[in-house]
Amino acid sequence: MNRHERRRLKKNNKLNTAVNVDLINGIKFHTNRNYVEAEKLYKKVLVSNPSNYDALRHLGILYQDQKNYAEAYEYFMQALKSNSRGFEVLSNLGTIHLNNKNYDLAVKCFNKSLEINNNYVPAINNLAGYYHKSNKPKKAMSLSSLALELQPNNPMAKNQYAKALVINNKLDEAIKLFQELNKDYPENDDFKFNLYSAYKENGEFEKANKIASEDFDNNFKKLPYLLSFTGDNKNKLKIKHIEYYDTLLEKNDVTPEDKIVICHSLFGYFKNNKDFDKAGKYLVRGNKSQYELKEFNLEKEEQYFNKIKKIFSKKLSFKVNKKFQGPMPIFVCGMPRSGTTLCEQILSSHSKINGAGELSYLAEESGINNLICPSEKNIGSLESVLQNNNKLSDARGQYLERLSAHGGEGAEYICDKMPHNFILIGLIKLILPESKIIYCKRDPIDNCFSLYSHKFLELSHQYSYNQKVLVQYYKMHEQLMNFWMKKFENDIFVLDNEELVYGQEKVSKQLLNFCDLKWEKNCLEFYKTKRQVRTASIEQVRNPINKKSIGAWKKYQNYLSEMVNEFN
Repeated sequence: MNRHERRRLKKNNKLNTAVNVDLINGIKFHTNRNYVEAEKLYKKVLVSNPSNYDALRHLGILYQDQKNYAEAYEYFMQALKSNSRGFEVLSNLGTIHLNNKNYDLAVKCFNKSLEINNNYVPAINNLAGYYHKSNKPKKAMSLSSLALELQPNNPMAKNQYAKALVINNKLDEAIKLFQELNKDYPENDDFKFNLYSAYKENGEFEKANKIASEDFDNNFKKLPYLLSFTGDNKNKLKIKHIEYYDTLLEKNDVTPEDKIVICHSLFGYFKNNKDFDKAGKYLVRGNKSQYELKEFNLEKEEQYFNKIKKIFSKKLSFKVNKKFQGPMPIFVCGMPRSGTTLCEQILSSHSKINGAGELSYLAEESGINNLICPSEKNIGSLESVLQNNNKLSDARGQYLERLSAHGGEGAEYICDKMPHNFILIGLIKLILPESKIIYCKRDPIDNCFSLYSHKFLELSHQYSYNQKVLVQYYKMHEQLMNFWMKKFENDIFVLDNEELVYGQEKVSKQLLNFCDLKWEKNCLEFYKTKRQVRTASIEQVRNPINKKSIGAWKKYQNYLSEMVNEFN
């Protein structure tokens, strides 16, 4: 090595040292949420080394933390060009795709990250989070367990595992973990609101409200606080709070998703305070923004419903070769917000019935996968299953096996309360003839208003945010149910919500009789039953039956003309 080479090497070593120091200091600023200084140092590194993988990746994370997802994506892609085997950035890219609801791409990125490093906990955790959102409890549990096993002291892994416990109906264990996380990380809002949600699901509303309200005034600019704070009618907003939220609604740099949260929260607040005019304005505005995120393809959905009727108009045959020895399902279905949760709560108050909540198992085992807006490919999969006795037998067996995990001592039935299973009633009758089917219905306008006034997670019930589309969807559901009732009238119990409200004991006894079970008085006091409730009706079913929801839409009729006119 000559003198010039030695001099150049010495200069490069000094340069690398300086780069490392800047990167480390940038990460420190980033961790402390000093985004301005962190950005300066990351970019300083890139001036001397434009392809520095770590600087590119951390700059992407910084923009992601600030919800600048477009910039984040660009830097992640640059990092990947710099290092094609960068498993860390592949996981980061997956989170961007998740945020943009590109779920297939997200899963692909997480899996590719794990192909390179199968023990990379963030990718495992992110994949577990996807399965949690997708309501796939076993996959979420398996992955989050692995992440926690690899890094027992990782708070994000512990949090994801606790969330998996929730959807696997292990609420008490989940609450203990959330409590530990909140004790160790009191400033973490995500941990705080996961505990809040767990308390609500467990019927511990006072504990939940304490979390939501005690720090609200200091944190009202954080929207999760607003949503939970307004969920309790005892809480009062100050003028400065409302003015601040109204200002956000007019800002161009506030995301549509955040504006929807504000509108929905303020609708709930003014509804609780009986200012129905203000409530109606926020409701309409929020739903308009929600629907604009993704329009619902009503024409395609109508074709799907007609396809279902055509498929099941043909004579289909299947013979049950072997009777299942475990508990059988009671399917509670109907439009969402039609009283399905109330029905399940009444049933699960019986000693012979376990309530399992909303299960996606039937759709998954049938091949259709998504009950709302399935692809042509998935509809084809359903047809393929129906034409093959072996596939039908597998669908029956796999469904019952998965269902049995929700059983308990002495249970003869397990309640599967997936509302949209009304679409697959023909399949239920074919492969699960021993099961019971209960169809919940209520006044059409009451039902549609209840849907219209509820903010669902993700984009799962996108039809419900546009009044005209909602009514048309409701009528399509009615037509399909008329089709099933003609075929299976004697095998479907119709639970009319209004009849239940005005004749609780009589209708409840008829319901149990249909299930071939003896009457138990506990079913009248269903609201005292200690069980996890994860649906939109989480608070209603913790109280005795009342008439408050009947005709509730009339308080907002000035804002519901499109809906009401469609029914007239």
